[in-house]
Amino acid sequence: MRGRGLDAGRVGESVGLSAGDMGRITSYDLIPDDETIRRLAEALSLDGAKLVRVARGWVPEGGNDPFSTESLSVDRVVLSAGMEVNAYVLKCLQTGRGALVDAGGEPNKITALIQNVDVKITHILLTHGHGDHVGAVGAIKAATGASVYCSNADASMLGQGQVDTLVHEGWATEVGSVSVRAQELPGHTAGGIGYLANGLAYFSGDALFAGSLGGARGDAYTGQIDKVRKKVLSQSPDTRIFPGHGPITTVAQEIENNPCFI
Repeated sequence: MRGRGLDAGRVGESVGLSAGDMGRITSYDLIPDDETIRRLAEALSLDGAKLVRVARGWVPEGGNDPFSTESLSVDRVVLSAGMEVNAYVLKCLQTGRGALVDAGGEPNKITALIQNVDVKITHILLTHGHGDHVGAVGAIKAATGASVYCSNADASMLGQGQVDTLVHEGWATEVGSVSVRAQELPGHTAGGIGYLANGLAYFSGDALFAGSLGGARGDAYTGQIDKVRKKVLSQSPDTRIFPGHGPITTVAQEIENNPCFI
């Protein structure tokens, strides 16, 4: 509703809900009946059946499971940075080198994960510049000696001298022997970046969550949906998606259950 710039009162009126009910819904105090959810979905240009599933408690299968293939592993730590936020360690299993994807806060927790995974961090890959994703960058950079990578549009959100390399659409690097490619996912921020590792793991930042999206407004909102559809959901169905907040998901599960994609 916010993304499309719609007034809550008018949305409620169009589906037969009072202003009080709309306030309770947007405060997560009320989940309406299925038919009302479908009418809300239509008013908001969402998929009604998917929105009903999410409202009734759908969560992705394997959303907290460890992830490992013959070439790489991904481990997650949930940090407190004003809200719960994910940070990930991507490890090349051939070389022991790795990348930290986002570093929102609690550097001691991040360092403990790095030590537990037994990985040499060479890259700090930032999906975007919001404080809950970059708050511990300086501390982790100092502790690991890793280089920091961020988009040009978001680099100014960090302190001067924090970003070593600017990334853009099609930019690529090697983390050990793991190929990592960047894709621009603007919307939540102007410089949002997704990182695809060996075509197996996709770090979506706040562009895509399990069953939802990161906040954006107006053209940025509709543009974000379009970019995610074309760049993330076009990957192999079993590609694992590692979002900035919430549980881990897959391309197939988001196509089937995310109401933002009709």
